[in-house]
Amino acid sequence: MKKYKTDIFTGMRPTSSMSIGNLIGVVEPTLRTIEDGSLGRPMVFVADLHSLTTTEPEDSQKNVIPVIKDYITAGLDPEKTDLFVQSQIADEVSKMTIYFSRLITVAELLRVPTLKEKIKKGQSEATANSLLAFYPVMMAADILLQGSKFVPVGKDQYVHLEVTCDLANRFNKKYGDVFLLPKPLEGGDPITVLSLIGSGKKMSKSEPSGAILLDDDIEVSLKKIKKAKTAFAGDMSEDLKSLKLIADYISSDEEKVKFESILQKHLDGQQVMGDFKNLLVEVLGEFLKDFQKKKASISDECVLEAIEKGGKKAKANAQEVLSEVENAMGMRYV
Repeated sequence: MKKYKTDIFTGMRPTSSMSIGNLIGVVEPTLRTIEDGSLGRPMVFVADLHSLTTTEPEDSQKNVIPVIKDYITAGLDPEKTDLFVQSQIADEVSKMTIYFSRLITVAELLRVPTLKEKIKKGQSEATANSLLAFYPVMMAADILLQGSKFVPVGKDQYVHLEVTCDLANRFNKKYGDVFLLPKPLEGGDPITVLSLIGSGKKMSKSEPSGAILLDDDIEVSLKKIKKAKTAFAGDMSEDLKSLKLIADYISSDEEKVKFESILQKHLDGQQVMGDFKNLLVEVLGEFLKDFQKKKASISDECVLEAIEKGGKKAKANAQEVLSEVENAMGMRYV
């Protein structure tokens, strides 16, 4: 009987320094789904090839180690997780992406909702690079090359896993049962932290004036909180809800009680948003100080050692799966 090779599989793009929005909305839910170990050992990869859809290679490569350090600082244990970088198995990913590309139409790719979300501002389907359209195909290659059993997904990401399962089913039907289908490991409703400037948009590193960047000077971040949009007395706006998400994430139980007390006074019509911001500045300052100190204590050598070990495992998995795929297809000269 066929067996899965990887218990839990997930990835991250090497963007610039993470924002606290990334930490709350993406990293923390992922860690929560894998932290207890009941579903097996996780494998986490840095998707530097995926970054080429929107980022220059030089920019993505320089961020690989810092992003891994962000994950470790946030709670990912490298002793309990297989870590690797996607380009360590670039040959296998590229081949599998080519083989899967035969099994999906251009029209189907253009219907993937997240394609439009990932297209840069001012671009359209007519001007975006073609690699962006192949994003879900490459993702399917990532997942299936590792023989993944569970893939953490938010409800807004189900479509990618559906594409993966569709491609696996189409391949199996055409060439024989090669792939076991991955299963969603639901992370619940997506958590969105809004920009601090009250634009109604998601907090983004591309708009730093409204984002708390984890590597930024702490005083710069705290000044952003002081200027952040809140709400009129008695009103619970989306901006204030977003600030509460930040407060809940970084606070101790005792501090949470203080925040709740202030917010109740606010809902009762009192002018206490100044008190709310002062407390948030105090708690956030300590959080960022501790985060940056912990991250600075993680050496590059520690990260490189972890990805070398994880890369060997990922390479072995990918080569074994790819060999089976090519045998099933009848590829004689690869």
